[in-house]
Amino acid sequence: MAGKLQSNISYALLVLKESFRSFNKNKNFDVAASLAYYGFFAFIPLFFIVLSFLSLKAISPQILIESLERITGHVFPQFGKVITDELYILTKHRNAVGLFGFILLFWSIAPLINAARNAFSAIFGVNRKASFVKSLTVDVMALSIVILLFAALLVSELYYDTFSENALKMGSLTFDVIDYAIPFVATFLSISLFYTIFSPIRLRIIHLIIASLFVALFWTIMKEVFSNFVIMNPNYGFAFGSLRAISVVIVWSYFSFCIMLFGAEMMANMRNRDLILLKKLIFGRSLSTAMTRQVIDKFVRTYNESETIYSQGERANGMFYVLSGRVNIFKNDALPTTLGEGTYFGDLSMFLEEPRNDTATAVTDDTRLVVISRDNFLTIIKEHPMIVFSILKDMASRMKEKG
Repeated sequence: MAGKLQSNISYALLVLKESFRSFNKNKNFDVAASLAYYGFFAFIPLFFIVLSFLSLKAISPQILIESLERITGHVFPQFGKVITDELYILTKHRNAVGLFGFILLFWSIAPLINAARNAFSAIFGVNRKASFVKSLTVDVMALSIVILLFAALLVSELYYDTFSENALKMGSLTFDVIDYAIPFVATFLSISLFYTIFSPIRLRIIHLIIASLFVALFWTIMKEVFSNFVIMNPNYGFAFGSLRAISVVIVWSYFSFCIMLFGAEMMANMRNRDLILLKKLIFGRSLSTAMTRQVIDKFVRTYNESETIYSQGERANGMFYVLSGRVNIFKNDALPTTLGEGTYFGDLSMFLEEPRNDTATAVTDDTRLVVISRDNFLTIIKEHPMIVFSILKDMASRMKEKG
């Protein structure tokens, strides 16, 4: 039990460490800045479209704006009212917008959707090769889902007002618990839906829950910290003059997108758990005892003296890395080539997808080899292209010995 707990803790720390590394590698600070910029131009059109849609359902715009003000107050600390004030003015001229105006508003949100999809594709290592029409269709569908979900969130806020009034009658303690719990649950669900919509792959439920909980908790804490910072520094952003509120909203949006992208990196690294452990093993980085045992059971095979690793003519399902011991490579009637710790072999046949053109046997007892599948190897070289030079060096050394 203690060993499993230690392994889980080590795994969690490893995922966090790899997520920080991949966050920097994917330049997500720059990506978050772009998303914050696109978001600035998308928030008010998004809110306005939702308000207009719900107003058709005979819901008073004033009631909707009051609910929206509470929602934006949760999302944008201290400055949610700035957005709703602009919306209130805009709703008074809703009839002047027209169909063409609504299409333009709808289209102004599209860059945010497309940028978010590109960011998630980069994080999960998925190449977007769809045609322009198909990509545009997916963007429109994603945007439509976002609008519908935000409309549902706004309606749920109306019901929450009635619910909270009843909870207040039960007692202040009950109300306080509900008033803290419900927004957190709403944040968690919203983040989960955000990841589900924009992820280019099908996410595992456990990975989605873990990442969404982490992001919801971290985002909630950072929101309180940022809110208190703004309260304690009332002149923050004064250099922007009348644009002070806008600058603060953009800064907070930037922090929010950074947190969201980090959660996506967590899911990507949890999904590639085996690959992370394999890379650690190949590059000789330390792992906990429990995790090392799991990795060895999954990727490492042990051979005794003179035991055949593979024979000439066999199908090449992968390549090998010598973790310890020595290996002899026989080809035709030539003298064997002996490989030691830290070398690769079986790679050429795997690259060419041809049957083995040589035979490999273990020289010593307890020869331990890391088995690397073709898919895993292709993923590793994307992140660590320098490993190709190590393999080419091994190939050149073997060719030199034969020549």
